[in-house]
Amino acid sequence: MKGIITVDIGTTSVRGALYDADSRLIHMEAQANVPAYFNDGRVEQDALAWKTVLPKVLKSCADAAGNAHIEPACISVTAQRSSVIPIDHDGNPLHPAIMWQDQRTAGLAQAMSGCNPLVYRRSGLKISPVFSAIKMAWFKRSRPDIWNRTYKMIGIQDWALYLLTGRLVTDHSFASRTNLLKLESREWDTELLRLFGVPSGMLCELVAPGSIVGGLSPGSADEAGLPSGLPVVTAGGDQQCAALGLGLFSGERAVTNTGTGSYLIGHSDKPALDERMRTACNVSAVPDAYIVEAAVLTSGSIYRWFSELGFSDGSADASAFERLNAEAATVSPGTGDLILLPHFRGCGTPNWDPEAKGVFYNLTPGTSRGEMARAILEGIAVEMKGSLELIEAQCGRVASVSVSGGLTRSDLFNQIQSDVFARPVVRFGNGEATSFGAWIAGAVACGIDASHTLAFARAVDSGSSVSYQPDPANQPIYERVSRRARALYRALSAPEFRERIK
Repeated sequence: MKGIITVDIGTTSVRGALYDADSRLIHMEAQANVPAYFNDGRVEQDALAWKTVLPKVLKSCADAAGNAHIEPACISVTAQRSSVIPIDHDGNPLHPAIMWQDQRTAGLAQAMSGCNPLVYRRSGLKISPVFSAIKMAWFKRSRPDIWNRTYKMIGIQDWALYLLTGRLVTDHSFASRTNLLKLESREWDTELLRLFGVPSGMLCELVAPGSIVGGLSPGSADEAGLPSGLPVVTAGGDQQCAALGLGLFSGERAVTNTGTGSYLIGHSDKPALDERMRTACNVSAVPDAYIVEAAVLTSGSIYRWFSELGFSDGSADASAFERLNAEAATVSPGTGDLILLPHFRGCGTPNWDPEAKGVFYNLTPGTSRGEMARAILEGIAVEMKGSLELIEAQCGRVASVSVSGGLTRSDLFNQIQSDVFARPVVRFGNGEATSFGAWIAGAVACGIDASHTLAFARAVDSGSSVSYQPDPANQPIYERVSRRARALYRALSAPEFRERIK
């Protein structure tokens, strides 16, 4: 029996999964791989950590394939986007990966903000510490010793593909998160390269998402216990794969993926730009399509943080989350006017404000742990509602929202999303949307299915999905929460306030 191994390189873990040819999940292996967070806003990770962890997850999937008598047809790889690793001619990392959440480039991004209209018009992204080009420019300005030794500036996906195949490539979906790709032509943009001071030769060769980039190298094959030459597929960015796994093929559906952060994504058949530059437009994992993306930079990570803080043993395991959810479920919608602004690593859409901070507002000595937990869930959903409104303005009316990610295991959070969005929310039976999207990309690349839409339709079992319907009684409550949260952010972000508290 044929099967597909998927690899999903997230912010805090690497997950390998073995699927059969009918998309049944046979085995999953997760290895923790957490970056270092520094108080000054830096977020870094040792690039060699992936070199250690990647063979482990592949070996686990290879062993499971042998036990299940499944022959892997390919390895389909997806990953987080916009992190940067400089490597030398021999493929050695010269510096820890600067992760996508890293804020060291905030000052440089602000200094270049006058170029935003040009950069957004060509790349679909404003200049931000999140994206890759400003990190590359920082190396050139602040670490010339490393810059002068650098052969390529690569992302996490590029690094993983290099470790597996020895080939340095990046696909269009990842390149569209750099500020350096021209969206319409899907080529490196010479004007943007000049602006950021990045030579084109320092970037990887471009390929389409869903491409077979090479065969598994003999060394990697030995480590993983897999056949040498096994096709390796670049499935697309993690959010693009999540959108694919949730069936985002038209503007009538939007999808959310809630992990460390939350992304709300819409579909477009052409580059779709917001006149006020509030959303990001990227290349989709679906051929000839684009996604319009809005981001909450921290969401699931806040709930984990609160779980670790909220229990005396400092646990954040499944039982702790279940207890927290149970406590939150006893609290009425609106949490007695307690408001959370989920800006723990800055504000994403629509303001892209790296100086924004996380806030609990209206705390009293009587505030319970359950109230704070529910305020976190509501604050995340309210922030995402603003994203949904922007997506609809560009992609058309959204009839339903498909959801995935760690927080969506919570029925309470899904119902809150439905009430806040005033839309039905659907959670499919396969809760691993990113991995499932990578399976779809691999199935098409290896000829198991003829197209992404056919693979999705064949694989999705509608009977296993759960639908959450909005409660009309809760909608005015959440409209008020939304208004108050926006007013609170405006007050706290006012220049005179920030200057006063410095």
